[in-house]
Amino acid sequence: MSVGSHEKRMEQANPSITNLRADVEEHLQKLTVAISDRSVASAGNQNASAYFHDVLWNLGWKVTEHDFDALDWEDGTAYVATGNGTHLGCLANPYSDGCDLEAPMVVASTARELGEVQATGSILLLIGDFVQEPLLPKKFPFYQDPAQQAIIAAMEASKAAAIICASDGPPVIEDGDFEIPSVSVSIDAGRTLAAHAGKKIRLCSACFRKPSKAKNVIGFINPKAPKKIVFTAHIDAKKGVPGALDNATGITMLLLIARLMADYKGPYGIELVALNGEDHYAVPGQLAYLKAKPNLAESCALNINIDGIGYKEGDTAFSYFGLSQSMQHIAKAELSSKPGACEGIQWPQGDHSMFVQVGCPAIAVTSNWLLENMMTQSVTHSEEDRMDLVEVDRLVLTAQQLKAFIEAITPEQSLAISE
Repeated sequence: MSVGSHEKRMEQANPSITNLRADVEEHLQKLTVAISDRSVASAGNQNASAYFHDVLWNLGWKVTEHDFDALDWEDGTAYVATGNGTHLGCLANPYSDGCDLEAPMVVASTARELGEVQATGSILLLIGDFVQEPLLPKKFPFYQDPAQQAIIAAMEASKAAAIICASDGPPVIEDGDFEIPSVSVSIDAGRTLAAHAGKKIRLCSACFRKPSKAKNVIGFINPKAPKKIVFTAHIDAKKGVPGALDNATGITMLLLIARLMADYKGPYGIELVALNGEDHYAVPGQLAYLKAKPNLAESCALNINIDGIGYKEGDTAFSYFGLSQSMQHIAKAELSSKPGACEGIQWPQGDHSMFVQVGCPAIAVTSNWLLENMMTQSVTHSEEDRMDLVEVDRLVLTAQQLKAFIEAITPEQSLAISE
């Protein structure tokens, strides 16, 4: 081995803080700037997966992939025109089919009215409190809300040719399994449209669906170990947004851990999983991972899911799910009791939930600011979610703390699960 290669090997095993910071900047630049769209099955998403694969491989990790079919989607110009010449801008709902049609407009302003409306072949305008929050996709596999399912069923039973949702929030419908074309308008635009109830309007939406492919990428060491620590972060983002906090920082953390733990010789197997689908209506990567891991509950000693870490304000939050008392004691000592860290609330909106549901203990790592402002923040899923919101040192410090935590636990500490 040459002197240069020996020094490179030593630096890889013991990287300086400066080099780790440089890694963070490089990964975030690649994932949020060089790649402008990481939505599932898009070209950018495929490039991001290839990048994650190559970095792991170059760090000496063995790498495998789960390929799966997924629906991509292209947006396009959309508008509504009334008979008196009024044109109103609107947005196609993500993963909707497009349309170009002229038909009478029917209005429903309550869930009861929706259930009673006769809209066969018409354009159905939904306006009111019952369409002010996003509906879960009709086939979402991990959770269903009966009230929301009733609204979806009523929309389908209306036999409308297209649906317009009047809301000032996120899209009410984001579902590739919902077959009625749909768009969104503002509440003010909805009120303007409602005055034309019973009259013909024209709705044009140039979006279209694109069947495609995507993959999970998994780096691993010590695969024959009976128990594994599974680190997860989702590599996808909402269509067309930078997705720095959601979740380029999580993927960056996996790559930092890959560098710090490349020479791990402990009793566990280690998996670093870039899941592909957390921000996709059908969560296809999560389902592909579960299909490939039928014995997950028996093989996984602990899941550590990283999503939304690194916001420049507040602490890093560590939330604990089903840890044994001894493992939680070490987690608090090595993680949540450190300066700049805290124990977070138990939150279900992440990939750790699929581990918890099959009985695996889990630690969810995020920014406490996001937890505290979950219902009101407008950063994630928006153009605001850029690199300048990220505190680089938080990622470096947390990666080092997670390494220390893994090195401090033993398989015996994962046996007795706490309530």
